[in-house]
Amino acid sequence: MINSDECFENARKIMTDASRLLDNIMHSMGDGLSIQDLNMRIVYQNQFMIDNFGSHIGGYCYSVYEKRDMICAGCPIVEAFRTGKLTKALRVGITKDGVSFRFENIASPLRNDQGEIVAGMELCRIVEEREKALDDLRETLERLEETRNNLVRSEKMAGIGQLAAGVAHEINNPAGFILCNLGAIRDNVREFFTYVESLEKLIHTDSRIDPSQLQNFYAGLSRVVEDENYIYLKNDLPEIIEESLQGMKRIKDIVTGLLIFAHSAGERTSPVNINVLLESTLALLKDRVDDKKGRFVKSLGRVPAVPANPQQLSQVFLNILLNATQAIEEGGAITVKTCLRDNRIHIDIADDGVGIPEDMIQNIFNPFFSTRDVGQGVGLGLSIAYRIIENHNGSINVQSKPGHGSTFTIELPLLSSDDGA
Repeated sequence: MINSDECFENARKIMTDASRLLDNIMHSMGDGLSIQDLNMRIVYQNQFMIDNFGSHIGGYCYSVYEKRDMICAGCPIVEAFRTGKLTKALRVGITKDGVSFRFENIASPLRNDQGEIVAGMELCRIVEEREKALDDLRETLERLEETRNNLVRSEKMAGIGQLAAGVAHEINNPAGFILCNLGAIRDNVREFFTYVESLEKLIHTDSRIDPSQLQNFYAGLSRVVEDENYIYLKNDLPEIIEESLQGMKRIKDIVTGLLIFAHSAGERTSPVNINVLLESTLALLKDRVDDKKGRFVKSLGRVPAVPANPQQLSQVFLNILLNATQAIEEGGAITVKTCLRDNRIHIDIADDGVGIPEDMIQNIFNPFFSTRDVGQGVGLGLSIAYRIIENHNGSINVQSKPGHGSTFTIELPLLSSDDGA
């Protein structure tokens, strides 16, 4: 075994001849080194370039390395000549065997003693394996994104599916009594006209009523207007009409809420009234709360518009409120508050339900985490909500205690002057 001093001296010997040292370094490199003049003619190649492309001193680099007829678009050496600075680029080369590969090209200008650029040096590092790995990674990420989008759609459809039965029931109720009321209105109007006809007969009995007969005329008129059925009609008909109008307004609110939730707005952002979105979502879920003899408690403050995607925010509110309706017991309450604080809109959605166990609360925003039964969603509702709020430059947090309910707090930034009010 050679001792340490001898090893050191052997290594130093190659340093004594500067020309041999430079040649050793350039030919021992694991990367390619090529020097071109200002016309892109090759004046030097190290061993790596010779092994891969063949010896082509005097040839044009674009013809030798990339098999082109003219200077390559985006050539890093040309850019280095122009700027006088080091330039990097990812290029595609073709070996002497016709094999295509990607390489990282690092080009630098070379100057003479007067400081004039006379040539360019490019270091070529083959990165085909790295780039192939990146291609595979990008392809994998694209597949994952497609899978995520499919799961998001699945979760949204699960939410719509949960709403469907309640919405159908909710629309059916007012539609049913509107239909019943219209039948009653038809019958009542028909009967009402019989009284009108009675009055007409009294009036036309004698167009020249003798003053002595006025008493009989008024007595007949009193019998008509004091009849119990007439009084019932007079009082009942406006109530029936008012009930029907309320029923139609209820249906309109439900349909409006569904349209806001289901309307595809892509990624478009616009000034959004948070209170309107909350009211629409609450209208969709009223039936679920009524089924548990519960109630919504609203405290919606005066808040300005926020830059948001209304469809996405509606989905956030729906996901959180759906969980709340499932959490409350009979007679429970869900409280929804909005206010402006510290230049941000604060939205609190609280329920007095079963609460979330301490060992679960840290996972509720994780994808696929769910406490629901199988078939009632894929556990992405709160994960999607978290991502949407994050993309809106906001925040979402939860506080909960078993047996004492849960409170979700959402904060959203105000509409800036750049967003347009």
